[in-house]
Amino acid sequence: MQSDLSFVFSTHEAELRSYLRCRLGDGHTANDLVQDTFVNVLERPEAHIYNIRAYLYAIARNLLLNHRKQEARRRTDTVAPEAFAELAADQPSPEDVVDSRLQLERVHALVQELPLRTQEIFVLNRLDGLTHAEVAKHLRISESSVQKHLAVAIAHLTRRLRAR
Repeated sequence: MQSDLSFVFSTHEAELRSYLRCRLGDGHTANDLVQDTFVNVLERPEAHIYNIRAYLYAIARNLLLNHRKQEARRRTDTVAPEAFAELAADQPSPEDVVDSRLQLERVHALVQELPLRTQEIFVLNRLDGLTHAEVAKHLRISESSVQKHLAVAIAHLTRRLRAR
């Protein structure tokens, strides 16, 4: 097999190298892939090959495709520093902070207009994150009562926020 492979190598090596160099544009990588092609053949001594040239090209093509996939995964595109200026900041602007705070104060004032029990249910559900069942158990009332109080609270807040 070794002498046969030497003959196959001397017969097809230049042709494979040219094929790979043409597709890669890189002689060093083409040389590596040619060697890898013949290593593949060496690693499969039991393979019954009817057309060695076609077999070599199939291996070389697969190695080329794998190489391109690896290169694509490794590639990182460079971005001009100016492009980062257009990205949104991770933090809100001072204006957004003030606006959010004013909205929060407005909602807080609107919640204060609700009856005390409705306020309590609203805060437990919407701010503390308790479910209807948990609020009902905590306050020793029915889930239906919790739902009714929440409906009143949401209707009141929606109506007042729209009127602004």
